[in-house]
Amino acid sequence: MPGSSQAGSYTIDFCNVTVTYGHEGWNDTINVHAWLPAASSWNGRLQALGGGGYSASFGPLYTTQAVANGYVAIDTDAGHVMGTDAAQSPKDWALASPGNVNIFLLEDFASISLHEMAVIGKAVANAYYGTQPSYSYFEGCSGGGRQGLMIAEKFADDFDGILAVAPAINIEDFIPAGYWANQVMNDLGVFPQPCEFPAFTQAAIAACDGLDGATDGIIALPDLCKFNPNDIVGQTFSCEGTQQNFTQAGASIVKAVWDGFQSADGNIGWFGLNKDALLSTYINTKCSSNGTCSPAISDLLSGWLRYFIVKDPSWDPKSMTDTQLSSYIQESGQQYHAMLSAADPDLSNFRAVGGRMITWHGLADEAIPPNGTIAYYQKVLALDSKADDFYRVFEAPGVGHCIGGNGPIPNDAFDKLVAWVENGVAPDTLAATYTNGTSRNLCPYPLQQVYLSGEYNNSASFACQPRTEQGTPASELPFFNSS
Repeated sequence: MPGSSQAGSYTIDFCNVTVTYGHEGWNDTINVHAWLPAASSWNGRLQALGGGGYSASFGPLYTTQAVANGYVAIDTDAGHVMGTDAAQSPKDWALASPGNVNIFLLEDFASISLHEMAVIGKAVANAYYGTQPSYSYFEGCSGGGRQGLMIAEKFADDFDGILAVAPAINIEDFIPAGYWANQVMNDLGVFPQPCEFPAFTQAAIAACDGLDGATDGIIALPDLCKFNPNDIVGQTFSCEGTQQNFTQAGASIVKAVWDGFQSADGNIGWFGLNKDALLSTYINTKCSSNGTCSPAISDLLSGWLRYFIVKDPSWDPKSMTDTQLSSYIQESGQQYHAMLSAADPDLSNFRAVGGRMITWHGLADEAIPPNGTIAYYQKVLALDSKADDFYRVFEAPGVGHCIGGNGPIPNDAFDKLVAWVENGVAPDTLAATYTNGTSRNLCPYPLQQVYLSGEYNNSASFACQPRTEQGTPASELPFFNSS
């Protein structure tokens, strides 16, 4: 399931219904899929599953397990190809023609198809079982997390509970800004070997791992980590069994990932990744047999610029100047913030209808800087100081994007959401586990996980305590509201 490391094999008995429709004059064709378990197996609930990247859903990857758990499972393709490959690039649907974004499909992807999925899914369930679902839930990670927040902000009546993991809110900002490190690398004209980048990450972990008192391979308090990659230039690291030296170019490129992009006046840009996150989404290279290396640019990042900003499938990002990138980032916010950001902190309608929502975000996320989620929740709390009565955000130290990393993952987050919606039991913590048996309790913001004493794999060795802010709160940084 989205944001869960649990997987398995399932044998399911279900009715597969696909509803195909479009909007007059839009030339779109949208498919809503509903998988309905046998009446004897139905738990009376509906569960909608979100997508990721440029895909609105992932189909059987998630719906299979939802049906196995007794839920009516629904998703939408938002009018274009879905799946893990489609998540990496919008090339198949973004442009109506060169120079013209397919604004109708983008509107479908942004929000419209989400509400329609809920309406259609509930109607199909009612027609099949003769009754409406007792409770309806939405679960998604990454792009699916953005979908969840969009639903809470715009369609508050659609779902009783929402699990929005590692949400891709402000996608119009963090995706183009994430290209910055590639731009620095192209400016330098130096392309380090791929092994140098994770070596910098390991050096950062070695320097900052123990800041919380626990030396466990996790930077649990990333705000305290002041490690500077420039400080180890010239030192050696192991690359596939050979000793190499950290380079100045490598340090500059990695620092660009960690610092994030900011314009000369500091007014536009986005947060960087935390220093124990993998770097391969933001920067990577590939090398030939003679040792010559070149950029291996992520379609996830360059695709946004190519299709939604430059609007030219043949555009080569290596031709871009720093000034152009700065302009493109600003243009992206101006054009797409209102449609796509899902970052409206006013959740009063969701509160009013009794909705409940949980977000958790891995602090070692390699795709979406977690400070964007923290900044958003800070703004939610600024508008409604008691927002934690219905919406809680949890930080997951060491966890990567949706899953992965060195930290324990809260696989029970969805069950906690159901208990909150149906029994009124608000989650004070989320129980998280790792493959080696380590267990931790994730803390609701603004509390943070702090090591006390004892074995690192025992949740009782850690506690949730008030955080000590380091510098300016994320939501008050000058670029956060640039859109």
